[in-house]
Parts: sequence; structure tokens; C-alpha cells
Amino acid sequence: MEHSLILCLLSVLLVVTPAVALCRRFGLSSVLGYLAGGVFLGPSLLGWLPANADLRRLAELGVVLLMFTIGLAFSLPRLLAAKRLVLGIGGAQVVVTTLAFLIAGMWLGLAPTPAFIVVGALAMSSTALVLKFLGENCELTAPHGRIASGVLLFQDVATVPLLVVVSILADDPARLGIELGWALVKTALVFTGLVIVGRRLLPPLLNWVAATRSLELFMLSALLLALSAAGVSSLAGLAPTLGAFMAGMLLGETPFRRQIEADIRPFRDLMLGLFFLTIGARLDVSVFGHAAAGVLLVLFAAVVVKALLVMPLIRAFGHSRAEAWRAGIALAQGGEFGLLLVSSGMSLNLLDADVAQPVLGGLILSMALAPLLLRFDARIAGWLLRDERLQASCDVEAHIADHGAAFDRHVIVCGLGRVGQNLLEILDQEGIPGLALDLDPERVRQVVAAGRPVFLGNAAQPGVLRAAGVERARWVSIYRYSRVARGGATTRR
Repeated sequence: MEHSLILCLLSVLLVVTPAVALCRRFGLSSVLGYLAGGVFLGPSLLGWLPANADLRRLAELGVVLLMFTIGLAFSLPRLLAAKRLVLGIGGAQVVVTTLAFLIAGMWLGLAPTPAFIVVGALAMSSTALVLKFLGENCELTAPHGRIASGVLLFQDVATVPLLVVVSILADDPARLGIELGWALVKTALVFTGLVIVGRRLLPPLLNWVAATRSLELFMLSALLLALSAAGVSSLAGLAPTLGAFMAGMLLGETPFRRQIEADIRPFRDLMLGLFFLTIGARLDVSVFGHAAAGVLLVLFAAVVVKALLVMPLIRAFGHSRAEAWRAGIALAQGGEFGLLLVSSGMSLNLLDADVAQPVLGGLILSMALAPLLLRFDARIAGWLLRDERLQASCDVEAHIADHGAAFDRHVIVCGLGRVGQNLLEILDQEGIPGLALDLDPERVRQVVAAGRPVFLGNAAQPGVLRAAGVERARWVSIYRYSRVARGGATTRR
């Protein structure tokens, strides 16, 4: 039965909106809601989402905008500042993981081209899931958070050449070397042209647009720049995503980067949601029955094997075992670009259904499992390392979280010195809920005996603050007592 684009989009919104709302309610990524909606609407279940060319084009637009925003974040100064994490650990992770999975795939009987696509997909992790969780839990600046962020940045950039290689394999695999070299030449020419035009035209153009103080005009200009670069790349015979990424890199060096990213984000998220929806529609749910072994094998590779491969690489760069395990667990899942590679392989007839379907099923299951692993990564790392201190810190966080769940719009008092205790008393007199943290067991015992909500915990640890409900708190009070060498003066902060 034929459906118009309007009816198709209506059915999509009716299903996806509550699915995304449920994901947000339970702290899951909205990506899972779009994937679930696609599976539900796809041919394997309701069949309300046919192979609509218009819908696929809108979905491709979401990928173009995603690569554009990644380019905005990928600036050369940032790369040089974190080259050890991005180029070092990130490059080693992609190379080692890809080679290991490629050898395993060839041993299992996969042809070179399907094996390349599958292992490329398995090497990628979910930028959206991992960065969202680390950011919400104040762990982006923690050692394992910085490691995971660096690796994810390199993975995002590595997707660009992977997509180029996949498109070349679809044309003529025998001419891979020649075509790849020619693609590199065209890429250099396109990038040079964009740099010349961008350096001369973009600053005065963006300054003029900003001077108009029109949000609508700035938004239109940002979309025009992204799509123009994608169009130039497409006319040159390259992937549109490559041009969008290059344009993002150029604009990432301007003072308008943050504003452009904020304007693009709503369009990107909607179009990217459609992309994940179309991927979910490609999944045949019967694969969980007749090819369950293949799905579990992909799930095992994406979660367990990837973490085991990443951990020693991080250790080789001088990080502790706990940091290596926590970062490895954070990266132990499939990702958006892995799904994109598999989807591209299916669209270009490079992957048969009997290979693509178990890979899609395993990657989607790993992304569904990721929030649980991310939430308990410290506890899992402590158990694997038999580290009683790490496990004890998790128990402390659990204890604080159990009691702190009842607090809302409260004040977190870090430190129970004289000022901290006086502040707790003032808050109690004003009827404002207060929750205190301190590292001195005897002081905590004395204040608890006085009936105050005080807990033993290190407020410098993100997990402790999260357990105390920092995202719900109206204020955080930090009191530090230190001596300054100059004249023996004392400062209180």
C-alpha cells in the first residue's frame, strides 16, 4: 500500500515521540527510541514505513549535519592540546581493534569487503551515548572521561576515510589503490578551495550576518554553509559528509563556532533521528531467532572483546589499571557511525542480509546495554581488579544516593568546619534543606549525632556529588582553609 510522505511522517511521529519520551524518562539515549520506532514501523512488524526515497534523503541530511558539527568540534588547536589522547590512544584503538576484528572475520569466512565494513563498524563506539552520560555525571574531566573523549574524537574523524573507502569498494574494488589515491587528491583540492574561499569570505560574511541581529538569518546562513560544502564535495565525486566535515573544521576556528553549533543542533537532531529510524526499519526482528548465535557473537565482540583490547592500550600510555578499565568499559558498545557503515554497505549491496542483519542486531543490543555498563563502570572495574577501595567508593556513593534521593532544591555543603556547621544551622532555621559532605569520620559522627544530614564522602569525586543530587541542588557551598606562605596570612575560600 502506497503512503504519502505526510502520512509516513505522521506515523513516524506518533510512534517515535512516546518512544523517545520513555527513553528520556529512564535515562537512556534518544537514539534507542528512534531505533525502536523504526523496528516497530518497519517491514518486519507493522510495515508502515516503506522504502520511501524522500525519507531516505532527509535521513542522509541528518548525517551531513552530524559530520558538520563534528568538524566544528575538531579544531587543530584542540588536536594538538590532546594529541596523546586523540592521536595516541585513539589511533591505537582504531588500528588495533580493526586489525584484530579483521583477522577474526577472515578466519570466520567473511569476504574482504564485507569483513572490512563489519570490523569498521565494530571498532566504533557511541559518541552520543558516552559523552551524554559522562557529561551528565560530571565525569568528562575525570581521567577515564578524558581518555574516552579523546578516543571518541579520533573515531569520529576516522569515519570519514572509512566512508570514502566503502564508496570506492562499491564502484570497483580492483582499483581501490588508484581510486583511493585519486580521492585523496580530490579531497586535498576541495579542502584547499574551501580554505581559500572560507578565509576570504567567511569572516566578513559572518560578521555582517551577526550585525543584523537576526537569529533566523544566522540560522539560514549556517545551514547554507554546511549544505554548500556538502554539495561541492558531492560534485567532486566525494561523499557529501566529507565536505560538511571540512566546512565544520574551517568554521570551528572562528568565534561563531558555538552559535553555529547551537543553531544547527535542532535540525541535526531531527534529521539524525530519521536516519536512526530508517536503520531500525532495516532490522528484521526474526534475526534474534534464526541467527541468535550471530547476534550474540557481534554483541560479545562489541562489548567484551573491545574492552579487553582497549584496556592494555590505555595502560601502555601510562594510565592506571582502574582508569584503563573504566575507559574500556565506557567504550564497550557499538555506535552511530558503526550503524552508518553497515547501512551504507547494505545500500551499496556490499553486505548481504545474512551478514548485515546479525551485525545490526548485535550493535543495537550493545547500545541498549551501554547505559547500564556506564552507570556501573566503577563497580565493575573494582570487581575485576579486586580493588576494595574502588568498590568501597561505590558503596559510599550508593549509601549517599539512597539518602540523598529525598533531597530536592537543596544546598550541598562541602566541608564541616566551623563555617560549614554554621551554614547548616542557618539553612535549618530558614527551612532550606541542606546536605553536608566531609572526610573526617569523627566530625561526621558528631554532627550526625546532632541530627544533621551529613555523610562521609569526598566532594572532589564526581560520583559523590552526583549521589548527593548535585543536578537537583540549588547551590553548592565549598569551604577551604589554607595557609599562604606570603607573610603567614590565612585565606578562607
